[in-house]
Amino acid sequence: MKKTLFCLIFGLITVRVFAQDTLRIMTINIHTGSDTSLVAIAEFINQYHPDLVALQEVDMWPNRPGAPEQRQKNISAELSLHTNMIGYFGKAWNISGKWMYGNGILSKYSVNKLETFLLPYNDKPGSEPRALSVASITINDKDICFASTHLCYKYPENRIAQLKKINSIMMHQKEKIKILCGDFNSDSSENLVFTTMKKWCDVLPENKTFPSNGKAYAKYDYIMVPKRDMVVVTNTFFVCDEKITDHCACIADIVIP
Repeated sequence: MKKTLFCLIFGLITVRVFAQDTLRIMTINIHTGSDTSLVAIAEFINQYHPDLVALQEVDMWPNRPGAPEQRQKNISAELSLHTNMIGYFGKAWNISGKWMYGNGILSKYSVNKLETFLLPYNDKPGSEPRALSVASITINDKDICFASTHLCYKYPENRIAQLKKINSIMMHQKEKIKILCGDFNSDSSENLVFTTMKKWCDVLPENKTFPSNGKAYAKYDYIMVPKRDMVVVTNTFFVCDEKITDHCACIADIVIP
């Protein structure tokens, strides 16, 4: 699916197309690598030549019974090796004190700074710690803040609190261009993301992104930019392959001013 989208909040819809750069952004929940090998995930990513990739459900040194191929591997580092991109892991929590779990970022460009911010959550049964991983990147003299996150799947109040915290963190980043990606675990029918993130625009169409088995019923995955940034999206598409992961990969080509 292709479309041209203007995300802006002020002024006339006037876009100059010279002296600009186009970035291909991908976000993908890799399901801890449980569905395939890391080489297969990397080959899947490489097919679409992204500049920046936001990863969710990333393990470090896991011992998951359902993912024996990934046992004791640094998944972010392995994907970095096989995609020839810079890899970063941001820890959300230690699972049973045995291994680390969180988000990842892959970048074709050198990274100035990498940070992970823990997000709020309640102590109800099934509630899990979540985090926002943020990379500061300079591309052709343009400073970009690129972030990956994965919100609570069980409690809407957690998702609201986490989105509010994310909004505060991202708006305080110094970079002019900000791109927020991830698995928000909130379908648009919940009307939670856009009521909480009022100053942000989702650049993706309303396609269902979960599960990736041809029976998708929910849009959980987002690529968002602040409305004020006036970025132009020239192309978006989704790739759903249940042999790779249970989420569809979401891709957007973004012209940055």
